[in-house]
Amino acid sequence: MFSLIRLAMRNVGRNRRRSILAFVSVAISLSVIVFAQGFVSGFVQSFVKNATKNDAGHIRIAAKKFEERSRFLPVTYTVPRPDSIIRAIERDPAVAREIELVSPRITFGVLLSNNGLNKSALALAGDPEKEKNLLLLQKSILPGGRYLSGPRDLILGSALAKNLRYRVGDTVRMMTSGSDYALHLKKFVIVGLFSTGMNVFDDRMLQIGLSDAQDLLRTGDAVQQIIIMLKNYRNADMVANRIRAGISDTSICVTSWTHIGDTYTTVVLVTRIYEWIYVVIALLGAFIISNIMMMAVLERRKEIGILKSMGFRRSQVLIMFLVEGMALGFVGSLAGVALGGASVAIFHAYGLDLTAYMSRISIPLDNVLYPTIGAANIIYSVVLGTVLAALVSVAPARQAAGMNVVDAIKSV
Repeated sequence: MFSLIRLAMRNVGRNRRRSILAFVSVAISLSVIVFAQGFVSGFVQSFVKNATKNDAGHIRIAAKKFEERSRFLPVTYTVPRPDSIIRAIERDPAVAREIELVSPRITFGVLLSNNGLNKSALALAGDPEKEKNLLLLQKSILPGGRYLSGPRDLILGSALAKNLRYRVGDTVRMMTSGSDYALHLKKFVIVGLFSTGMNVFDDRMLQIGLSDAQDLLRTGDAVQQIIIMLKNYRNADMVANRIRAGISDTSICVTSWTHIGDTYTTVVLVTRIYEWIYVVIALLGAFIISNIMMMAVLERRKEIGILKSMGFRRSQVLIMFLVEGMALGFVGSLAGVALGGASVAIFHAYGLDLTAYMSRISIPLDNVLYPTIGAANIIYSVVLGTVLAALVSVAPARQAAGMNVVDAIKSV
């Protein structure tokens, strides 16, 4: 076997121009794949973070009846004594290590009106200090405004304020249906306008304090849901199962983000589509190896005949050419991964600024996207390039292995 590998590696160096052409072809395709992997990984990470932080978190704790009608955001089904539940969660060391933030929250629809202008909006209420570390809206407050600091304070999206002709300092009359099914009205003062560059925030969202929302909705000390953000969103199912096992109240439901809404389905769909795109790109890059190997077989017919006459079996000739093709693919893959990894590292450091496009779409993404890549992506890319190079070498290798000894030796 080792003699076959040495012979194959010697053949790789016999025609350096062709080998370099194969290396470059595979390297370019793999560098494109690695950069695409980094971009998709950054996209998914940003999408999951933004889709979960202003909706249900990586893990949501809520009443079972709320989960059954969660798309309507009912405020009639609440979680009593949220502080005791949070303390119980944080007492588990295995869970505490995974948690980045826990926040009680109420999200509900409201109707806003101003001088004959009416618009529905989504009110998000939670602990202002905890939500500050999660939503980061304080970083998007426009000049002349400030973040929430007291009762009856309200901040809202700049596009929403523009539609209703609101300004900082104006009084807002907020109307909504409470937990008792009755309509309730409460006045708030606009202390700040935020502009994140994302329509999903700026055009339809506002934020108030949790105590104000509880008073408006008549929920007492109860909350609609408890939001948990993890250090790694991929561990959500595992952490949710552990939290679920530690809660004895059967009326409480612990749900991972993978089972809430369409976020997980979207992530899986995008990932699967790009996986097939990676294969196609790698095949295009490896296709030139098939042509090079076919030319090598035709040029070395006499050599193949001599090897067979010396006792080389059909399988040995086949392995020799397959190893040659794999070597071309492996070296090209390493070069491509190094080139693609370097480009991902550069863009990860500086980011891809998408601000000009975010105002036109409603996808929850950061304005600046940071491509990322892990060891698993690098290993996958190298294996993909090498395996596909071996596959496209099968046809030339079989042709070489199937040659008749006499005809091959007599060929010119």
